[in-house]
Order: sequence, then structure tokens, then C-alpha cells
Amino acid sequence: MPGRSFGERDCARYHPIGRRSLFLPLLRHLCSNRNGAIVAIGGIIIVKTSGASMDHVDIIDAVYQAAVRSELWPDTLCSIVDYVGAIAGNIVYQAPDGRGSFLIPGRMREDLNALYLQHYTGNPYARAFEKVKPGEIAVGNMLIDAEAVRHSAFYADICAPQHIFNQLFLPHASLHERGGIGGVALFLSRQQDEHAVEAAERLKLLSPHMARAIDLSFQVNQIARAPELPQRLIDAMADAAVLIDSRGAVLLLNAAAEALLKQADGIFLSRSERPSLAAHIPETSTRLVNAIRQALLIADGEDTPFGGALSISRPSGLPPYLVMITPLAATAVSIWDAVDSGARVLIQIVDPEAKTRRQAQQLQHIFGLTEAETRVAALIGSGMNLPEIAEVLGISSNTAKTHTSRCFGKTGTRSQAALSRLIASIPIAGNRTAAPSRAKGKSLPRQS
Repeated sequence: MPGRSFGERDCARYHPIGRRSLFLPLLRHLCSNRNGAIVAIGGIIIVKTSGASMDHVDIIDAVYQAAVRSELWPDTLCSIVDYVGAIAGNIVYQAPDGRGSFLIPGRMREDLNALYLQHYTGNPYARAFEKVKPGEIAVGNMLIDAEAVRHSAFYADICAPQHIFNQLFLPHASLHERGGIGGVALFLSRQQDEHAVEAAERLKLLSPHMARAIDLSFQVNQIARAPELPQRLIDAMADAAVLIDSRGAVLLLNAAAEALLKQADGIFLSRSERPSLAAHIPETSTRLVNAIRQALLIADGEDTPFGGALSISRPSGLPPYLVMITPLAATAVSIWDAVDSGARVLIQIVDPEAKTRRQAQQLQHIFGLTEAETRVAALIGSGMNLPEIAEVLGISSNTAKTHTSRCFGKTGTRSQAALSRLIASIPIAGNRTAAPSRAKGKSLPRQS
């Protein structure tokens, strides 16, 4: 926006005259910038942006631009500071326990901002401002013993170095009513304090727009973060979970789904411009595609019969996957259609053998089974008989029988049914999985 006189991090910051290394380059810059101005206050050179020459409509326009682009707030605060007739300002929230506090500065020293949040949030001004109602403008020196404050460490460390003599404060409702204190603070120098009443009146004119713009900033930031929510939700699911968009393409995978699809054992991610789920058996793949298509119709509001569950056989011979397909309700407000990235169907893929396998691994630690014995025990727990186990593992029937007998001996069981009951009784330990992937990310697994 117009009115910037130099870099964003140094937005119209003041500099002592004696600091030639900072002042001279700044002066050269101002000479080439017609919007810049130099004002001397108490031996301090203050670089002013064009905010002082901006009219009321320009300032309001800048405020609402900052509402939708949060990175503009420091610059906008600089313009508000000049418009009102102050030396600096900020948007601040001081949480009751300190966690979650923030400060957006406008023409303030960054090193002192950190010092303030760390040590001085309980200063006399802040305590006095706690009693001010949202929408009211408080003049700090009218609420405190200003002379006593000027002899405090807070004044020496924070106010004096920035030539802050008085403060105006506009509480913001959504910040001020959370047990903490928050709003817009503008700081006046000794000379500017002579016009504190006029400055407060100007801030009062801006107050309804500032309130709306700050709330709008919060909403915009929440919307910007919203795409993370579906990922966090499916990551919290124990089974493999996949989100499908309105075109039937895979939108998001959780870690369990990524690991399952990499196995390409009955179900996989097809190679296409829009990756989608497919099954190795053509008939099953057709059923899967049709079920997803039906779920999408329901998600769009159509009333059509829908089963929502099917099984997918596995070439490995392991128990089939159980697939549950759930249409997601359409959002009430159109803007959220963009927020959720078009997620319309949730697919959960349950691997019955995986749970039994994890329980068998616990059995291994408890009874000292070998890896081979553990594999056999897991398949017994999933309901397979010895010939099926031998075929799946690629071993002879005699070897499968030997491993089974050793499992009986180590666990104190006498039959496959008893071993299965023992395995089913073991709680599953926390499952550590790889980091989740997004369908549009680089690590998306694709199998043909």
C-alpha cells in the first residue's frame, strides 16, 4: 500500500540522529520518496509514512485490506498511527496465563516487543485497561498514577526508549472477554499528549471498522487453516481412511491407508491424472467404482439406494478387506465447499488380518515366539486352517504343523481354537505409523 518509506521490518521506525549508519541511508531513501516526511521530536528523527495525509476513507480502506491480508496489519497500523497523531501502535492480546499472547507492531522496536511480552504484560496501563469496555477509548494517564509509572522499570525499559508518554487503548470484544486483555493500543509522545483528546476522537471514528476488520482477520485465518482439519481427522482414525473429492479422485490419505495401498494386495491407487481407488479383480473394481459413484450422488443430495459396504479379495490369500463407504453431507454455506477441498466421500478400509497380526506380535513378546511361529499364529488367529496357512506363507504343511505345535507348547494351549481365543484377548499396543500423505503430494503411492 502507499506510504511505505522503507522496508517492512523497519516500518517507519524512528532512529536517533547520532546513529549515522542508520540515519543517512534512510535520509537518502526519503529524498527519493515523495511520500516520506521527517519530523523531529525531542531529539528523535521520526520517519512518517503518508498515513498522516491519508483521509478517513483511505484509512478505512487500508483497514479492510489488512482484514483479508494479515501481513498488511503492521503497515496499516503505521498509517493509523499517523492519522490519529501518535508515535507508534500495536494490536495486542495478553492471555491470562501468557500462552497464546501476541503483539502486532506498528512502528515499534522488535527487541522491546519481546521484552514486553516476557516481563511487562502486567504493567499499570494493562491492569487499568482491563476495566475498559469494548468500544470505549481509554486514555491511559487518566486511569493511573502516571508520575509513579515514570519511575518504574517498565517505563525505563519499554516506554522511555520509544518516547512513549501516554497510551490510548481500544479494547476488542473477542480478545478482551477471554479472561485476558486485548485490542488496539496507540502510543503518544510528550508533545503529542497535548492533543490526546483529539487523537482519541479520531481513533473513536475508526473503532467500529477496526473491530470488524480484526474479527474478519480471525475468520480469514481460520478459513486458511481449515484444509488441515480433514487431514487431522482421518489421521486420528485407526483404520485406513481415504477422502474422495467430487470427481471421484483420491483427495487425502491417512498413514494407514498409504501403507495399505503400497502393498497393492487387492486394492491400489490407479495410475491416472486424477488418482483413484481400484481393485485387482475387475468385477470387484467395478463394484467399488459404482459404490463410490452412488455415494457421490447421495453427497450431492440425491435420494438413491446405497449399501455402503463391500469386501475386496486379496491375491495373497489373506482375509479380504472390508470397505465401508460413507457419503459426506453437503455444507450449508458455499464458501466451506472450497475450504474442505471438495471432500465428498469417506472410505474406510479394514484389514481383519492386520489387527490379529499386531496381537500376535504382542504374543511373540510375551511367550518368546520366533518370527516364523508368530506369522503362523497370526494366520491361525485370523481363522485360517493349516493348508491355507501353508499356501499363504509358501511353506509345506509339515512345517506349518511344526510351527503350530511349538506355538501350543509355548503358550500353553492345546488347539487352534484356543490359540485364536488367546490372541483375540490380547490388547493392541499403540500403532506407530509413517507420516500421512496428501493425494496431491510428492510421496503419493501409485500401483498398477
